[in-house]
Amino acid sequence: MMKNNGHPPGDFRPIPLERAAEPVVRVPEIAYLVFEKPDLDRAESFLLDFGMRRAARTKDALYMRGASPWHHLYVARRGAASRFLGLAFHAGSRADLDRLAGLPEASPVERIAEPGGGERVVLTDPQGLRVEVIHGLERLDPLPVRAPLMANTPFEKPRVNEGQRAPDAPPAVIRIGHAVLEVVEFRETVDWYTRTLGFIPSDVLCLPDGTPVGVFLRLDRGPEPSDHHTLMIASSIEAGYNHSAYELIDLDAVGLGHKLLAGRGYRHAWGIGRHLLGSQIFDYWQDPWGHKMEHYADGDVFDAAQPTGYHLLSREGMHQWGPDLPADFVDMAMTPRRLIRFVRNLLRSDELTLRRAAGLKKAMGGAGRAGQA
Repeated sequence: MMKNNGHPPGDFRPIPLERAAEPVVRVPEIAYLVFEKPDLDRAESFLLDFGMRRAARTKDALYMRGASPWHHLYVARRGAASRFLGLAFHAGSRADLDRLAGLPEASPVERIAEPGGGERVVLTDPQGLRVEVIHGLERLDPLPVRAPLMANTPFEKPRVNEGQRAPDAPPAVIRIGHAVLEVVEFRETVDWYTRTLGFIPSDVLCLPDGTPVGVFLRLDRGPEPSDHHTLMIASSIEAGYNHSAYELIDLDAVGLGHKLLAGRGYRHAWGIGRHLLGSQIFDYWQDPWGHKMEHYADGDVFDAAQPTGYHLLSREGMHQWGPDLPADFVDMAMTPRRLIRFVRNLLRSDELTLRRAAGLKKAMGGAGRAGQA
């Protein structure tokens, strides 16, 4: 399927990203993200305001949950700095752990001696990121979540003699939706996630010459619909975490979350708006150490039959409506320290080139929607 946002040139010919015919496993769900934080009290305070709830806490780790039954979706370990450590996916079955444990770079199947329990295999992706595949994580009683607000339209008015008021409180995070990673070895990393964990491309972002530099990857659940993306991988001049996203019940929850987080002095990153690819109503915030976290509602779902779309990477293609993408959301600033890391990556990378770096900077440094007539 050829779908092009961002006014592509007439000779735009994207290089396809293929599905893996026989991946090692097909993971059915993202489980949790793991961070290191220097102050667990401060981390918990923000996460409570963001809409999570404490599942467990030890001397050196914090486990936060959503309203869904899974024991936790976010782990913060005490450490000297604030940094992203890795992410985990649920296995489709216990047998999947044995299949993954047979890979050369994998750990043996091991018991998880932490709150929530279960078993896991630890993998390392091509960028050196820790990836856990887990089975048997404890399930808790789900937390109560209000029903979506009933909307009156010009043609149907189901709400009669009744006002529209959602609770003025932290929104209930229901589950983790996706994570976005920046990588240097883009194609190698994408191939690893598709071959090893069974991800399939929903939409691909390309430079004008057709080179893929970003991909929204969804879970392969066959005929059962899956989120438009559970993982987004973006080519960059250095590897790292960009953001993670957490689903709320509706647009009012996103708006009320915005009001509460702004009122408590947290730093806003971008929103409220609607994405073009994935369609989510989004609102991005930063935790006390600058890690971006997204509230979202009303995202697309695709089954495995939906073909891949290809688009020209552009700043304006990041959203349909809402505030323009801030200049620092995808940080391309070349500080002296970052220049040193860039040169090191350039010398040892099989994919990163000056041309690609220039193409990324040009695409994301455009006028955006606010600069259009």
